[in-house]
Amino acid sequence: MAGITTPALSALSAVTTPVQTVLSGVNTVKGTIDQVRDLTGANERQAERQLAERQQSALNSLRARQDADSVALRATVQNQADQIATNAAADERKRQQALRRAVGRTRAQLGSQGISTADGSGEAILLGQMQEAGEEKADADRLNALRIKALEQQQQSEYQRNLLELSELQERQRLERLARR
Repeated sequence: MAGITTPALSALSAVTTPVQTVLSGVNTVKGTIDQVRDLTGANERQAERQLAERQQSALNSLRARQDADSVALRATVQNQADQIATNAAADERKRQQALRRAVGRTRAQLGSQGISTADGSGEAILLGQMQEAGEEKADADRLNALRIKALEQQQQSEYQRNLLELSELQERQRLERLARR
């Protein structure tokens, strides 16, 4: 028996050595493939990270620009509203002065004609002048209210435009992320 096992063992060892060499080569190839997969995965993760950073930077930039624009618009609107209020006060002073002058002139004219401002016709004339001045003030107040409303609408429009820009950017970024998958 010893004679049969020795040639069989030597034949077996002659076959196992090349098989071990092939297996070693297969393991090396498999290791290389695994490394390539790891690198590819790392590159994909790095690309995803870079995309996320780029998108966050664009988002931050848009928000910063919109915030700066909003601050500037609020300041402009406030300045214009202050100017409207200042002009309204100056116009009201002018109307009051004009009314005083008109009332004084009317009293003088009525007095020169011998008509008292205490009787019905003189009082009616003065009340008519006061009513006209009140109507002018109401018209000016309505006009100023419209101007203020227009400024508020401008601010609201800017706010809505900013929301739209932000939504568009976020949607583009979402689509870009989906396209990369």
